[in-house]
Amino acid sequence: MIAPPPTVAQYMTSEPATADLGISLADAQERMAQNNIRHLVVLEDGQIAGVISSRDIAVALGVKGASRRDLIVADAMTDFPYVCRTTTSLAEVAEQMEHHRWGCVIVIDADEDDGVDVAVGIFTTTDALRALHSLISGKPAEPMVKPRDLPQSEPQPRRPLRFAHLRAIEGGLGRHQAAQVATSTR
Repeated sequence: MIAPPPTVAQYMTSEPATADLGISLADAQERMAQNNIRHLVVLEDGQIAGVISSRDIAVALGVKGASRRDLIVADAMTDFPYVCRTTTSLAEVAEQMEHHRWGCVIVIDADEDDGVDVAVGIFTTTDALRALHSLISGKPAEPMVKPRDLPQSEPQPRRPLRFAHLRAIEGGLGRHQAAQVATSTR
């Protein structure tokens, strides 16, 4: 019997760190440094408004006269995050990330209560390396570095983080479906 191909859900980070749209880049940068991460899911009024990476912050701060204290996350974030479903194959996600040079993809699934798509995780290049290590070694994919400041807690039910807007990866979610998700979650 042939095993089914691995999915992105098997290797994603299920509780991504978040930042409010209006916090300073200095605060976002500090949050990333303290937790040894490079991406924050950006929220506005409880909805996903985008994603910001350490590279986004570095580029924004590289502009002459830019201030870590004056610029906010909204000034530097990517405001149309790419998404895929939990059932999307790991191979497809890796191919799309490489092709488009994405550092992360937000993973969505239908909420059990109302059927509306919600974010359930994030898949980053670090998650991809962990998946590669697991697939080569045949050992479970445990993170080698764990965030220090994120609270350690019992597994919680999925948080229904809705999207303000999104852009789907090819094959993961069609453009028409992405428009329906964006419309239904506002």
